[in-house]
Amino acid sequence: MLGAPTGNATRLEKQLEDERASRNTTEPNLLHTLLPPDVQEMLLHMPMNMQADLLSAAMAALSTQGNGATVPSSPLAAHRMQNATQGVANEWHGLLGNGSSWLPPKVAARSCETARPGYDTGDASEYLDSPEVLSAKVQMLAQMWKRSGRDTVLYTGAGLSTASGIGDYASKASKSVAPHKKRAESGSRLELRPTLAHHTLAAIEEKGLIGNWVQQNHDRLAQKAGFPQARINEIHGAWGDMKNSVAMMDDSLRADLLAWLRSWAERANMCVALGTSLCGMNADQVPRAVADRFAQSSGEGLVIIGLQRTVYDDVASLRIWGLCDDVMKLVAKELGCKVPDPKVAQRGNQWAARHPRCAYNTPKRSVRDPL
Repeated sequence: MLGAPTGNATRLEKQLEDERASRNTTEPNLLHTLLPPDVQEMLLHMPMNMQADLLSAAMAALSTQGNGATVPSSPLAAHRMQNATQGVANEWHGLLGNGSSWLPPKVAARSCETARPGYDTGDASEYLDSPEVLSAKVQMLAQMWKRSGRDTVLYTGAGLSTASGIGDYASKASKSVAPHKKRAESGSRLELRPTLAHHTLAAIEEKGLIGNWVQQNHDRLAQKAGFPQARINEIHGAWGDMKNSVAMMDDSLRADLLAWLRSWAERANMCVALGTSLCGMNADQVPRAVADRFAQSSGEGLVIIGLQRTVYDDVASLRIWGLCDDVMKLVAKELGCKVPDPKVAQRGNQWAARHPRCAYNTPKRSVRDPL
C-alpha cells in the first residue's frame, strides 16, 4: 500500500530511530546517514514492501559496523546497500537501467486495491516516468528494436486499447490516468477505431521490425490499423470469430494457436509487452522465456510498457512507465515511422471493409506462419 511521500519518510525514519534506540546509540538522523540522496528519493516513491527490503539492508549494514559508525567505512555494509539499491533500480528501470542516474517514476495514482484479485499481481497504483527518463528509455528501446528486427514479438493486454474507449479490469485507482476513465464508451464496441499505439505498431511492422503479435485482447483493432492478420496470434479469442471465440479464464486455448505461441516463446529475441498485467496467464510463457534467455546473456530481453507494477519488472531488460499511446508516439519518432502510415492505414481500412463488425474466422495456423 502506498502512502503520501512524507508519510512514507516519516514511517521509515521512525523505524530507523526505533532500531537506533534499541542499541542505545546517538547517531544523527539515520535516514540521511545510511542512505545516499538518490536512494532517499527512491524511497519516497516506492511501495512499502520495497521500502522494508531496503530498510532491512540498511539495518544489516548498521549491525555489521556496530554502534555509532557510518556505512561507507564498511565494505560489507556498502556492498549490502549497493545490492539493495540495485534491486530497487531493477524494478523501476529494468536490468539495463543499472548504473543509470534515472530517478524512479512518480506516483500518478495511488490505490490499495489489488489490480487483479486471484492472480499474481500487486495493487492498482499507477506510475509515470519523468519526460527526461522516458526520452532516454525510448532511445534505448529504439536501438534494441533495430537490432532485434523480425525476431521481435509483441505481447499486448487491455491497456493498449483503453484509449479507444474500451474499459479494462485493473484500472481501479480513484484518480487513474487510464484514458478510458476520461471518456465514455460510445456505440458498438465492434465499430471502435484503433489507437495511436495500434497505428504505430502497424507502421513498425511495415519497417520489418516485428515478427509476431500475441494479442490477448479480443477487439481486432490491430487489424483495423493495418497490421497483417498473418502475424497476429489472437490467443484468447476474438469478437466476430466463430472458430476462435473469446476464451474465458478457465477455457482451453486453441491447440494450433498455443503451439504457434510456444514456437515464438522459443524463438523471440525481444518481447515488447504493452498494457498487460503479466499476472500468470499461460500466454505469459513468451515474455518469461525471453527474460530467461536475457539472463543468460542472449537476446534483447523483455521490455514492459505500462502504468502498473508487474511480477516481471525486476527481470525485464527495460521497464517503461507510461501510457501506451504516449510511449509509442516517441518510439515512432525514434524509428522514423510516419503514424499513421498511409499505405498501412489503407490496408487497415480495407480489412475493416471486408470484415464488417470484426467478422473473420481464424484458419488453422502452423508454427512456421508466416515464415
